[in-house]
Amino acid sequence: MKKIPGTLFQLGITGSTDKGYLINIWYRDQLVYERANVIKEALINEIQFFFEGKNLSLPRNRIEWIVREELSSISSGDETFIESTVSDLIDEFEKKPTEEMKKIVLIGLSNAGKTCIYERVFEGKKPWELLHSAATKGIAYKEYEVGTISKPMIWDLGGQQQYLDEYHGVLKNNIFQKASILLYVIDITDSSRYEDARKELEWSVNQMLSFNPGALINVFFHKIDLIQDKDEVVDYLKKFISYKISHKIRYHTTSIFGQSLFSAWSEIIREISPKTTFINTILNSMKSHNGIKDAVLLEKSTGLACGSTLDLKEEDIAVGMLSLLIVTIDKVTQEMKLQNFKEFKLKTDSNFLLIDNVTNELLLIIILASSDYNKEKIVEIEEIGKQVANQIRNLWVQ
Repeated sequence: MKKIPGTLFQLGITGSTDKGYLINIWYRDQLVYERANVIKEALINEIQFFFEGKNLSLPRNRIEWIVREELSSISSGDETFIESTVSDLIDEFEKKPTEEMKKIVLIGLSNAGKTCIYERVFEGKKPWELLHSAATKGIAYKEYEVGTISKPMIWDLGGQQQYLDEYHGVLKNNIFQKASILLYVIDITDSSRYEDARKELEWSVNQMLSFNPGALINVFFHKIDLIQDKDEVVDYLKKFISYKISHKIRYHTTSIFGQSLFSAWSEIIREISPKTTFINTILNSMKSHNGIKDAVLLEKSTGLACGSTLDLKEEDIAVGMLSLLIVTIDKVTQEMKLQNFKEFKLKTDSNFLLIDNVTNELLLIIILASSDYNKEKIVEIEEIGKQVANQIRNLWVQ
């Protein structure tokens, strides 16, 4: 039990179950808060939320110190707080079948916008909700599920120098082992740190490839919306950061404003999913049918394209716009107290759009090459769409 300096509170942390820790907070001699089964990486936030609810603002580093002291008293080893957190993550990862989960290491210098990148896509946060996001302290991890196509585990590594120093030490083995993708984020607006970003990228790539020579390396040039000469700056950076790296790098220009993040994440998710090949084969087979221009398989909750026949430039715009259209349709059906739609048709001056509800999670969007089709032709293509939807449905639920 530790007294919290400057207050009349005391804090105790004990091992509760194999699911986590037990937090006890006392005021004088009275127990005022108790929470069980708290995972280690959530301890600091739980304690901070308690005191914020009491209108007490305690410095986070003070809470970190107390938590570290409490954990050291129940730990059997000499691990630092961040080292013991990583050990827990490794244990959790070892329990997951390799084919179900793909580990993504998200790294970059401080203030690059790393956390915002996945919160925007997977947690549905709006850009204005991300403008004042707190910096990641140490290592945080998130598990997400994109239907049954992929279950990425994202290791979000705080970019402050004190944490980078630890990553370069004893932690590097735990961080990079069993990782499938390195996602390195560069704040493209911060030219004063290009050299530091380049050095850290080189080190990260070397570590990643030492454990997995076939790893996928992705670089996000983030905050691209704040750059005027976009093409010129991006071309320069590609050459500057990679001249000592021979491994293939996939580059993405991203921003929390606009749709670029969704397209980038769609590509990454498809890279790590064993089902992607089958889905794209099905979609391309449908595209070969006369009258069909393109097809997209959209995951509703994230707005990610789990399969697509669009080229990457078209997908940047199309995926975001289609996601917005789906959100609008859902809102209309809810407001009008209608049941969930099964299909939707949208006719424009140049195209015809057909949307089929494949599952509760999936939508199949078929883009017709022209809007000048008679009723029989539309019915024919709709029937093909239903057959394809059935194939995907069978694949998806496996």
